[in-house]
Amino acid sequence: MTLVEAQPVVSSLESTKECINRIRRLFGTPSVSCGVLHHGEVIFRHAEGLADIESGLAPDADTVYLIASCSKAFASATCAVLESKGKICWNTPISTYLDDFKTPSDPEVGRRATVQDLCSHSTGLAPVDHAVMGFHDEYYNRGKDQVKISSHLPVAYDFRSKWLYNNCMYGVIGELIAKVCDTSTGQAIKENIFRPLGMDRSCTSATEYVDKNVAKGYTVLQDGTPLDLGDPKLEDGDIQGAAGFVRSSVNDMLKWAKAVMEAEEEAKNGINSLKLPGIDFTRSSHRPMTIENGLGENSYGFGWFRHTLPSKWLSSIGPNFALLQDPPVIGRNSRPVLTLAHWGEFQGFLTSLYTFPETKSAIIVMANSSPSRGDPSDLIAQTLCQELFDMKPRVALEDYAHRASQMSDLIWPSLVEEWVTGRVQNTPVRPPSEYVGHFRNEGFMLDIEVYELRSKNRGQGENPELLGFTVNGIQRQSAKLRHYHYDVWTFLPDSRDDASRKGMELYMKLPLVLLSFLRDEMGKVYALEWDLQAGVCEGPAPGLETAVDSIRFDRVK
Repeated sequence: MTLVEAQPVVSSLESTKECINRIRRLFGTPSVSCGVLHHGEVIFRHAEGLADIESGLAPDADTVYLIASCSKAFASATCAVLESKGKICWNTPISTYLDDFKTPSDPEVGRRATVQDLCSHSTGLAPVDHAVMGFHDEYYNRGKDQVKISSHLPVAYDFRSKWLYNNCMYGVIGELIAKVCDTSTGQAIKENIFRPLGMDRSCTSATEYVDKNVAKGYTVLQDGTPLDLGDPKLEDGDIQGAAGFVRSSVNDMLKWAKAVMEAEEEAKNGINSLKLPGIDFTRSSHRPMTIENGLGENSYGFGWFRHTLPSKWLSSIGPNFALLQDPPVIGRNSRPVLTLAHWGEFQGFLTSLYTFPETKSAIIVMANSSPSRGDPSDLIAQTLCQELFDMKPRVALEDYAHRASQMSDLIWPSLVEEWVTGRVQNTPVRPPSEYVGHFRNEGFMLDIEVYELRSKNRGQGENPELLGFTVNGIQRQSAKLRHYHYDVWTFLPDSRDDASRKGMELYMKLPLVLLSFLRDEMGKVYALEWDLQAGVCEGPAPGLETAVDSIRFDRVK
């Protein structure tokens, strides 16, 4: 496509800037940075706001953001390189390489689950993210413990029966890469992907930033004030690292998208790409996400969603999908188009990446705000998509941004109402000393210390906080407990802003803020249960609420 031929499309994309600004402001997002590739050429870049409010840093196409789950495609691409060299095989059980991958909840998964099964989210193991990640999105353990911990996830679905998005499985894939390459996962991705493609601003740890053109993550308080969350606590060497540790820029991600689609085209012509061998296999359909009559494809490859537009399943792993009962459907009256895409959310960052192999097009949008308020990157990407392909009818995506923002404001009052109505009134409060002790879940390598609060640290009012708990001895993984009812205690924050400051924005479900203590026949507390799944999952997961039990912690002293 010549510049003259591209000009009408460029003009259409340029016309979206005011809409982009309004969507960003509706979510209170400090900054966004985006870009568009069409027929293999970059035809649009736009950045606005502040990537770092304190320093006044304005973003541009080189500003580095965490891309979170868009990292998964880099992990699978690295596996494809290793497969082309004969170092791994897609259909070999993962336990062949990592013998700690033994799954007591279903031993067949440990024996049979292949590299391909983990990459396509086909194990059926429950995605209990809160078993590895606590307040402030901090991880309880290190990556070296990833395989053992992940193998102890409970079963949600029968093996290979359904698609079920699971970040821990990509953490295991990261450990596979590290073992086979005899280096860290991030270093392996750098050597096999970033360097060959010239992605010199991309990395997997904060220590690797080449300059200060780096976005900070933020959440937004009720009055619209941004709260600095700092650099994301997800790096090379962490649990779930390969699921989301990549930091990149718009320019680098457009390089990535172009290289991926060029390698795909080579594969169609019988040429195995030297830089990205086997990438076409990672982007093929390996597991249907959902099956509905009359719809086009909605499936998953290895770190890539595949959707035929129009589709209501775009960004189904993202916050907007959970906030909107009727998510937007773009291109209803337009020619169907296949997109291979992914979305990312972690701490104070959001990313949307679309690729369109037919026209060698791509859209990348990065933002630095918390997913708890909704996702501007998702709706901005769809806005650009409508203009890029002149989709009919135009969907007023700004309206959806307004609705998503409004719905996010209802999360806190809804939680408080459920907390109040679910509480059995006037149950006796047993002596706090009966609950004091050390509780352990061996499989997840989690230790909870429950202790009495000193009088000066106790709360006020009719139902003060009498107990506290700390997970794995990490001070930031501590909370105060007040009595809820019977032998159930709660750490419900005082307000939405209190939850934000305490790093509890992902704990906005009633079961997540309740600890239930169990007594034996003699009336002595011997365990506690914590529902760390609480029905929460990224993407469709029918019946998950009843499929996964609370996690039990046995008292050891």
